[in-house]
Amino acid sequence: MTDSTEPNGDRALVEKAQAELPYGTAAYDSLVEKYSPLVYRRAYRILRSNSDAEEATQDVFLSVFRSVRRFRFDKPFSHWLNTITLNACRMILRKRAAEQRRRNAARERAPLPADQPAPEAGLRELLGELLDALEPGTRMAILMRFVEGNSFPEIAEALDISESAAKMRVSRGSKRLRELYEQRTRVRPVARGERGKKDD
Repeated sequence: MTDSTEPNGDRALVEKAQAELPYGTAAYDSLVEKYSPLVYRRAYRILRSNSDAEEATQDVFLSVFRSVRRFRFDKPFSHWLNTITLNACRMILRKRAAEQRRRNAARERAPLPADQPAPEAGLRELLGELLDALEPGTRMAILMRFVEGNSFPEIAEALDISESAAKMRVSRGSKRLRELYEQRTRVRPVARGERGKKDD
């Protein structure tokens, strides 16, 4: 039975790619030609870098090559492709964040002038851990808004949600980050017995 949610021609092309791969690539190449501009544009909106968007596009179609035979037509192929695109962008953002943390750590280890206060050690690492604690869709919305500077319409399009839902994710994610930060940085009260030991 043909899936009415699948654009005309896509189902036949995907089924042909599933039958051909890995030894034949004609249908797969047609999928790449058809969808790579869309994947690139979506990745660029998130990553704001030509080279990173190109890397994400390559990663996406490598994933398609490896896993398209497991695709089931319970949802449109384009939605499945969008999920893979978001995952590829998420991995690149994580790599960026890790590189930035390493650069920041190197700067923190560098000697500072006597009149310049040292930066708070581990703050950026802590924020990275807090981001990882968020639900993936919320984390992506937060990163797109505050790290990549995307607008709410861009976030909505990239995540395939409404603009109001994008605003809600950013709002709830920001609130959750503040809660997690306060929990992690709250000073534990010193018990009376511990205080006595310190005084000794």
